[in-house]
Amino acid sequence: MMSNQSTASQVVVGKMSRSKEIAVIAFLIAIGAVLRMFSPAILGITPNFIIAMYCLAILLLRPAIGPALGIGIVAGAVSMIFSKSPIPYLNLATEPTGALVCALLAAYLPEFSLKNYSFKPCLATFVGTLISGGLYVVLNFHLALHLPVTAMKAAFIGVVIPVALINAVIAQALYVPVKKFLFR
Repeated sequence: MMSNQSTASQVVVGKMSRSKEIAVIAFLIAIGAVLRMFSPAILGITPNFIIAMYCLAILLLRPAIGPALGIGIVAGAVSMIFSKSPIPYLNLATEPTGALVCALLAAYLPEFSLKNYSFKPCLATFVGTLISGGLYVVLNFHLALHLPVTAMKAAFIGVVIPVALINAVIAQALYVPVKKFLFR
């Protein structure tokens, strides 16, 4: 009996309860929403902190595909509230897509590290933001507003890429301290 209890205790070490995982996800998305709401535009670009935070949550918790999609749906709903876009409901398609890509990269991307310092948060967040933002640009500019391809390219280069770089830096900078805090 004693050995069964010690084995069970070892399995639980380093693993969060489901309620704590949900709280972490909610907390990070809420932080992203507050930062998005109050952050000023920098050269006409407002960073999307919600994407950075849901990518951080996915990278820390490594959910399966279904829960990652759920994180994206929640992030999309929250993004709708704080969107500065003319068509905010597009976030319900773009954020789950970005979350799905981030989850797949978190699960299958090999570790890119330098002396035990992983750069996976930077890469997964960058690509997740590019996919989410790129899809948003296509849906918004091409399908909804019927703008030319040159306008889509300009928006992708001038907005999506800089936001992806900002999000990548944020996720990379926060990953280790948040991980240490959560799994202490």
